[in-house]
Amino acid sequence: MIDVVAFAVFLVSYVVALVGVVLPVLPGTPIALLGAFLAALMLGFERFGLEPLIYVGVLTVLSQLVDVAGTYFGSKVYGAGRAGTWGGVIGSFIGLFVLPPFGFLLGALVGAVVAELLVGRDLAAAVRSGVGALVGTFGGAVAKLIIMVAIGVVVFPHFFAG
Repeated sequence: MIDVVAFAVFLVSYVVALVGVVLPVLPGTPIALLGAFLAALMLGFERFGLEPLIYVGVLTVLSQLVDVAGTYFGSKVYGAGRAGTWGGVIGSFIGLFVLPPFGFLLGALVGAVVAELLVGRDLAAAVRSGVGALVGTFGGAVAKLIIMVAIGVVVFPHFFAG
């Protein structure tokens, strides 16, 4: 019976974490890490194993780095200045609430463009910065989705190994 409860705990945390990929307000991969830890605690660490928790921990840190790096490098590659980079981050956050669940993408674009225009860049350069913020934010979301799949591949088999 505890196996079923442990599986349910991880499954719920995993689904919430997946939602966190498109709703950046939810800390996706840390929620999956917490769910894996709680499941391991319920099943017993000797049965579940410490190794999958270490892998999920490393993937969680990687996911957080990818999230920040995606927007930053996407903006930089497309020529955004400091204002465009910060505008993309702030716009992404605002867009999430204005047009959920995918407003964070449009928000990154608009935020970077507006910020670049406010510091005096011409429209073409500002739009290019906005596109970079959009591409970087989208790339970060895709990378986080791939990391979530990897977390599932690492953890789910441990519920079925007897």
